[in-house]
Amino acid sequence: MKSVTEKIRLFHRKPSLNPLACREFETSAATTTNSAAALTDDELNQINAIIPRLCASNHLKEATSLISAALSTANPPLTSLSLSPFISTLALEPDLTLPMHLLNTLKHNPNTGNPLFLLPIAKMFVSSFFRQGCPRKAVKIFQWVSRPDFPGGVEDLEFYAALIDGFCRNWMVLDSLHVLRVMASENLVIGSEIKMWIYRGLLREARVREALELNAALGRGTPGSDGGTFGSKEVVDLLDQMIATWVD
Repeated sequence: MKSVTEKIRLFHRKPSLNPLACREFETSAATTTNSAAALTDDELNQINAIIPRLCASNHLKEATSLISAALSTANPPLTSLSLSPFISTLALEPDLTLPMHLLNTLKHNPNTGNPLFLLPIAKMFVSSFFRQGCPRKAVKIFQWVSRPDFPGGVEDLEFYAALIDGFCRNWMVLDSLHVLRVMASENLVIGSEIKMWIYRGLLREARVREALELNAALGRGTPGSDGGTFGSKEVVDLLDQMIATWVD
């Protein structure tokens, strides 16, 4: 079985990244097991140098395997890897095959199957999808983290706020209501900005009555931080009614 270090050496031996090297890398990645040893700074630097080469040569599957293997070794800090350019490249793919492969691989690995790893990467994908004008892909990420088998649950207010902001900006108010319902049902603090985005989004849809009713229900919640209020059964019930009767 090849370690992450051996995979790095493989690419240094074959700098052209020819198909044979990529196939050998793919085979080695498939048989990799978790390593107890942390990656050295030199190994991290080498990985950060190799990933852009793989992306530039369209070997995204191999780049995904290398990132997955690196994250599975002794929980390196996410900031130690150049993830943002890699995530942005994956987000440009026409479908979600590789993004979901990465997320599911990390989800089912005992070292990375927790919100501390999964949510920051999910947020990177969501931000990239909105930035690249692909908001429908962000819906899939939201559905993925909302599954009952998502490890540890989701209580990341920034993640939900990014989704609601992006959906409202893209006239996807119904999707923003689905996110808001999750927040309300989990009794999370619904911040003042989120209330404003939802309110304005409903008004743009000419749903004045719903905007006023929801805004009033949110205002009656228990006060939280930064001008926000906690979710409540009243808000959940109102959102259920709005979602059930929504007609575009």
